[in-house]
Amino acid sequence: MSWILVLGWLAFACVAAGALALIITSILERRYRAVGAAALLLLPTSALLAALLLVDFRGRIWIVLGLLILGALAVLALTLPVGSTPRMRIVGKKDRFDERDIVFHRFCRLQPGTPEFDQYYREHPQDREFDEKVRALPELGHPGTKSYDPLTSPFQVATFDVLEGMGREMEWAPAAIEGNPVQASPEEFSRRIKGFAHYIGADLVGTTALDPAHVYSHIGRSPGKPGEPIELGHDYAAVFAVEMDHAMVRHAPDTATTTETAFKYFEAAKIAMLVARYINVLGYEARAHIDGNYRVLCGPIAVDAGLGELGRLGLLITPEFGPRVRLSVVTTTLPLTQDRPIHFGVQDFCAFCKKCAENCPSRAIDEGEKGVCRGVEKWQSSQEKCYRFWRLQGTDCAVCMKVCPYSHANSFLHNAVRWFIRRNHLARRVALWADDFFYGRRPTDRPALPFWHTRNRSRSEDVSSS
Repeated sequence: MSWILVLGWLAFACVAAGALALIITSILERRYRAVGAAALLLLPTSALLAALLLVDFRGRIWIVLGLLILGALAVLALTLPVGSTPRMRIVGKKDRFDERDIVFHRFCRLQPGTPEFDQYYREHPQDREFDEKVRALPELGHPGTKSYDPLTSPFQVATFDVLEGMGREMEWAPAAIEGNPVQASPEEFSRRIKGFAHYIGADLVGTTALDPAHVYSHIGRSPGKPGEPIELGHDYAAVFAVEMDHAMVRHAPDTATTTETAFKYFEAAKIAMLVARYINVLGYEARAHIDGNYRVLCGPIAVDAGLGELGRLGLLITPEFGPRVRLSVVTTTLPLTQDRPIHFGVQDFCAFCKKCAENCPSRAIDEGEKGVCRGVEKWQSSQEKCYRFWRLQGTDCAVCMKVCPYSHANSFLHNAVRWFIRRNHLARRVALWADDFFYGRRPTDRPALPFWHTRNRSRSEDVSSS
């Protein structure tokens, strides 16, 4: 029966290696609650298993055999592709969305005293009282907000100012450069674009046919005449995702996260502009859609292009980075291949997780069941509640992104967990329990900030009190 003990030692080695990997990973990530929880749970377990294998007593072999069988059954239960992996359902006509209905149109474009301002509130009188209260609050990154710091808040302001300036110039040459267009197959065009995009900084790239339902119906926040109908005339889209730094996101809802947000929107914009211009030079129409200058809904296009799924928090969740990405899109007449949408358990996981909704400071994320919005069955969030908190806090919050179990760093240990939960409903339940146990239902730990982003608290307090 010595082979049972050999198997027992192999199982012990796996448990001990897993415990050690979790502790080392948590130390590197500065997740000290996880270090303590792992030591509390896994080290005694490893010690008991070692004692069981070392100490000779009557019935030891049968106990070891029983534990091995139970362990094997548990691994099978967590590994086999069983359980529900539902997809987002289309339950009706997918209507186009009017960009004038987003909060950014109301607070970034509408100006009191202008005809469009008066017209909007004649048509939407129910929004006026709330909007006036929000307009009285300081702008993001400005004095008077909760997170304001005179040295760190300007990082986001500077980056968004430059990005907005770029965006206002984005109507340049959406048409093809004159001449005979370069001829190649959709596969060849897609291969070149994906390679170029990765080379200039994209972490994820997908191509797809452009669903007309994902094009805004009328101009709102973006440049152009408000209320003017939008007709792109493009049949294809390429979408790009840039990873947000895990350590910076963990500082949500403070200024470090919005610094990261602004910079990664800038990076995504750079990629889209260069790719769009590349397509123009090939002889085809192309338009870059970047922060502040969209004609399309980036999230749904990213879903169509196989980058991820939409989660409860209303953001794209990718297999590699969770919701820690920023997106840009290029729409074009250049023929491209259509990547397949992916389904890796997000709809099932989000149905019972609810961690984003419970941690949301503004209570903007719905904790209930899905509803139907423009023909799609999905969870709804209150953009008004969310944006009001942004103005109070002075940042773009991102607490939902921080606490999402899919947001963990792209490391070997977390990728192993992602592999299990992609396949199996029970593994998702176990993963959520483990996430709550090791990191907390309401995670609060933060790594040290880089020196250039540490708060100047004394000056911050002086400014806020003056």
